[in-house]
Amino acid sequence: MISAISDERGQASAIEMSSMSFAIVDEYKDTVYRTALTVTGNFADAEDITQEVFLKYFQLRPEFETKSHEKAWLLRVTINSGKNLLRTFWHSRRGEIDLSQIPQPEKQKHPEVLQAVLGLPEKYRIAIYLYYYEEYSIQEIAEITGHSKAVVSQHLSRGRAKLRKKLGGDKV
Repeated sequence: MISAISDERGQASAIEMSSMSFAIVDEYKDTVYRTALTVTGNFADAEDITQEVFLKYFQLRPEFETKSHEKAWLLRVTINSGKNLLRTFWHSRRGEIDLSQIPQPEKQKHPEVLQAVLGLPEKYRIAIYLYYYEEYSIQEIAEITGHSKAVVSQHLSRGRAKLRKKLGGDKV
C-alpha cells in the first residue's frame, strides 16, 4: 500500500507503508501508551505522545539489530517526548488517572500498587515502571533513560521505599 503525504512545501512524496509497519504499531502501541501515561499522568497527552512516537518511527525508519533494540528506542522516544511535554510552560496536570482506562500488561499487577507507582515522582516512577511492568533489567533501564546503573538502582531502591511507605508495609 502506498500513501501520499505532503511536506512543508506542499509537495507530495510517496511513502511505502507495508503491513510490517502496521505490525509494529499493533505490537508496541499499548506499551508506548502505558509508558507515556506513566510519564505524563494524562490520557490525552499519552495519546498524543503515542501518535508522535509512531510518526517519528515512520519518518525516520530506523534500522535495529534486534526487536529489543527497537522496543528500547520506542520507549526512549516516548520518555523524551513526555518529558518535553511536561517542560512546556502551559502544561498542567488535569486530574487523577483512572486505571480502568489503561491497557493492562499481559501479567496483571495489583491495581493499588500501579496507582501508587503512578503517584511517585517521575524519576522513581519511570524506573519502577520499566523494571516491574515492562520487565527491563537495570542495565537496560540505564541505557533507555541515559542514567548510570548506580543511579537506576538508587531510583529503584528509593522508589520501593516510597511505595512501602505509601502502601503501608511489605507489599512491594
